[in-house]
Amino acid sequence: MTVDASVSVTSNFGQASQMALAGILRGETLAAERLLALALPRTPLRDGLLRETGAVIPAADPQEGAAVTFDTPYAVRLHEHPEYNFNEPGTGGKYLENPAMENSSELGKIIATEAGRG
Repeated sequence: MTVDASVSVTSNFGQASQMALAGILRGETLAAERLLALALPRTPLRDGLLRETGAVIPAADPQEGAAVTFDTPYAVRLHEHPEYNFNEPGTGGKYLENPAMENSSELGKIIATEAGRG
């Protein structure tokens, strides 16, 4: 003998999920903006060009998220070689990666807060 049950719910889940998605995208973008603010003081200065190219690409898809970019021909080289002699105190290689790792909890909370707001 078996017992079967069927449950159906009529609700506004579609709208709720769209609101949650919008919150996630907003949160990812806000977290990226915060990361850029944390990274800029640690970005090698020299002539200031590298810092000036720092930008946030807003999140359009939660799977891809938002992005922080630095766009000069030498941005990656400076980021990936912390052994270089950087003249400015507090600056150096891994200028984006280190602030992201050190502040991952804060950045995650920004995303979670906005996702909860919907």
